[in-house]
Amino acid sequence: MQGWLLFFCLMAVQGFSQTAPGKYWVQFTDKNNSPYSIHQPSAFLSQKCIERRERLALGFDERDIPVNEAYVNQVLALGNCALHNKSKWFNAITIVTEDSTLVEQIETLPFVLQVKSVALFGSHDGISDVDKFTEENELKSFRQDELCCDYSEYGPSLRQIEMLNGHLIHQLGFTGKGVDMALFDAGWGGTDQLPAFSRLRNEGRIKMTRDFVYHESVYNRSTHGTFVLSTMAGEIPDSLIGTAPDANYFLFRTEDPLSEFPVEEDNWVAAAEFADSLGIDVINSSLGYSTFDDETLNHTYADMDGNTTHCSIAADIAASKGLIIVNSAGNSGNGIWHYITAPSDADSILCVGAVDKDIQHAPFSGYGPSSDGDVKPDVVTMGQATVYAALDSTIATGNGTSFSSPICAGMVACLVQAFPRKLNMDVIHAVRESAHQFANPDDSLGYGVPDFLKAWLILANSQDNLVGDFDMLLYPNPCVDQLTMFLFDAKWCHVAYEIYDAVGHHVFDGYGIVGDGEAGFMHLDDAIAQLSAGNYVLHVGYAGRHAVAHFQKCNKP
Repeated sequence: MQGWLLFFCLMAVQGFSQTAPGKYWVQFTDKNNSPYSIHQPSAFLSQKCIERRERLALGFDERDIPVNEAYVNQVLALGNCALHNKSKWFNAITIVTEDSTLVEQIETLPFVLQVKSVALFGSHDGISDVDKFTEENELKSFRQDELCCDYSEYGPSLRQIEMLNGHLIHQLGFTGKGVDMALFDAGWGGTDQLPAFSRLRNEGRIKMTRDFVYHESVYNRSTHGTFVLSTMAGEIPDSLIGTAPDANYFLFRTEDPLSEFPVEEDNWVAAAEFADSLGIDVINSSLGYSTFDDETLNHTYADMDGNTTHCSIAADIAASKGLIIVNSAGNSGNGIWHYITAPSDADSILCVGAVDKDIQHAPFSGYGPSSDGDVKPDVVTMGQATVYAALDSTIATGNGTSFSSPICAGMVACLVQAFPRKLNMDVIHAVRESAHQFANPDDSLGYGVPDFLKAWLILANSQDNLVGDFDMLLYPNPCVDQLTMFLFDAKWCHVAYEIYDAVGHHVFDGYGIVGDGEAGFMHLDDAIAQLSAGNYVLHVGYAGRHAVAHFQKCNKP
């Protein structure tokens, strides 16, 4: 998360290559005479954001202060331009103008640090009639042999979740409930109508939409975001269950589907700042930036160091403020570019590549490392023949790291639900550490496929209020009406258990089967419901072994 100040200084002495009509990044020198103060954050940040900062002891700094409106108004007063977006983190605005002489006037203003061309077209004009996501959006023929044969309630989508042990996290009761997720994408055509999102809509869990590109409805122009959202929030009986089916969603359009220019990075920045101000927990960005329609604006692989591009710098700033960013690695693995794209090069986020159902690297998935040597991608999930909700109300399969990223982001939201007081970097480190080749990462799979049950256990074992030993772990402890027993190395075995009160009286016994995964588990909710508040001892017999743990039952608050 270093180097962004140096970046600003270097860019201040560089000119811009174009003065044609288009969009320009205007950066200011300071925030002097601001009516805002970091000592009164409620004037510019939501209560949830403030509570998160205080809970995680993250504090507030000058980046949080909004751009000086007096500076903005003086730029706009020059005429022949319109405000597109603002960036308080970079102390800048993006403007739209058709006056090629205006740039020189703006540069002479004493409070302007730099002006930079970021797009060479008008505010609503792309340069193509073809959606750049068309290839990724093309529906593959539905092939049953590509999918898991044990459909269960997840239907054909089971494999992309069970590969991560996500179905076990769901069984523990963690489905993203109460977690706020922001999606950065190109559009959500059909999301307001498709049956796959009926429960999401009916429960009012699409909390907000905002268009940082066209400043209109997000339910048009592209369906890329629709397909991405369906891997997290979609529900089609016996066909598809997303990885975070109970989370709250904020849909932010940052991408123009008809063109590729650096202004989209600036849209990304504006959306990230807005997400932070709202107190968003997790951002999924199935987007990436490397080359542009104007080749003079292209990034290089050397720029993929996490400290050069606007969006990568912003991603790390967002991480420093408590957000978890999950970003696709990009689909350039078998192309000329070959590498990951920004902002997935940021060191404090999760860059997600793609594998097939057999955990083989998907050829299109971008390669690492970042140009400064960080392991990238961080992890990989299923992005080849991924099941998603199609526009005809059925399911289809498709390819792209645009699918692997949200699958991972949804599971991250489940961890956030389970451990709301954990630092974002604790969650990210647990996900990395849980991956199957954590000890020997490479440039195609990174740390490998994450095991979210293992990540859950890593986080659970660090809880101060957790009781357990080598054989058994109880969570949560103290408990109110739910208690889960984990038995390590217990794979599909019969379990008998007894509960004794503090003075040794037998109060409950039960029987069941545990298994499936690194640690077998069993819900003891029915037993807990029979107990009054107090301290208890749990005795468990399984597979010729015996384990004992203490727990406390509390009354509901």
